[in-house]
Amino acid sequence: MYPEQTTSPFQSLLRLVLLVIGFTFLSQVIGILILFFYYKFTGQAFSMATLMQGSANEMRFLLLLSSLGSFVVPAYLMNTREGYGITYFKQEYTPQAKQLAYIFFAMLAFMPLMSLIGHWNESLQLPDNMRSVQVWMERSERESGDLIEGIIVETSFVGFLFNLIVLALIPAVGEELLFRGVLQNIVGRWVSNPHVVIWIVAIVFSAIHLQFFGFIPRMLLGAFFGYLYLWSRNIWLPIFGHFVNNAGATIMAFYYTKNGKSYAEINAFEVQSWWIYVGGFIFTAIFVFLFYLSTQKGNHGERLEEN
Repeated sequence: MYPEQTTSPFQSLLRLVLLVIGFTFLSQVIGILILFFYYKFTGQAFSMATLMQGSANEMRFLLLLSSLGSFVVPAYLMNTREGYGITYFKQEYTPQAKQLAYIFFAMLAFMPLMSLIGHWNESLQLPDNMRSVQVWMERSERESGDLIEGIIVETSFVGFLFNLIVLALIPAVGEELLFRGVLQNIVGRWVSNPHVVIWIVAIVFSAIHLQFFGFIPRMLLGAFFGYLYLWSRNIWLPIFGHFVNNAGATIMAFYYTKNGKSYAEINAFEVQSWWIYVGGFIFTAIFVFLFYLSTQKGNHGERLEEN
C-alpha cells in the first residue's frame, strides 16, 4: 500500500507539521480579523472575551475556518505540491452502493457499544500524583464542550444545515484527507506493518482533538476509518464513514433539542440491556466483514492488485 518514494518520510512529516501549524494559525488570524471588521461595521464593541462568547454563527464561522486551515488546506497542498511522485489520495475504483451500505449499517450497529465505551472512558481517573494533568484535561474538556454546546443546541432548520456542513461534512473530508490520506501514507513509509500504521495514526487522530474523555472511542473510530482505507484503497469510503458518524450525532442533537432536551440531557448516558451491546457488536462484525469481502474484488470480478 505504501510504495517507496524519492523523498524521506521525515521530510514529508516535517512539511505536513509545518503546514498544519502555519495554516491553523493563519486561519485563526483571518477569522478574528473578519469578525473584528464585522463588529466595527455593525457598531459592536470588539474584544477577545466578546468573541469567545459570540453567537452560534460566529462560532460556526471560526470552526469552519479552523477545519479548512488545519486539515483541508495542508492535505491539499501535500497532495499537489510535495511532488516526488507521491499520490496521497487513492481512488483505485468507484465505490459500490453496497459498500456504502455496509459502512452505514456497521456505524449504526456499533453506536450502543461506542456509547458504553465512551461512558467508561469518561469515568477514568489519573493517579493522585497526576492530579494537575487531570485538572487540565477536565478544563480542556469543558471548554470544548462549551464551544460545541453553543453550536449544536440548534432548533432552526437553517442552523441545522449549517451544523451538518461545519460539524460533519468539512471535518469528515478534511480529517480523512489529512490523517488517512496523508499521515497514514507517511507513517506507512516508516513502518512496514499496516496494522501498526493504522493504530499509530488512530492514536494521533484522537489525541489531536484534545478531548481526552472521549479518547478511546475516537481512537477506535480512527482505526476503523484506517482499515476502510487500507482495504478499499479509496479515500472516499473513510470520508463517508466519518460523515455518517458526525452527521448522526448532529441529527440526534437537533432532534432532541427540538424536543426540548438540554445539552446535558442529550449527552447523558443510559445503560442498555446487555443483549443490545452483544447484538450490536455481532452485527458490526458482520457488516465490517462483508465490507472487507467486497473490497477483495474489483468491479468486474478480478482481484484488486496488491500494493
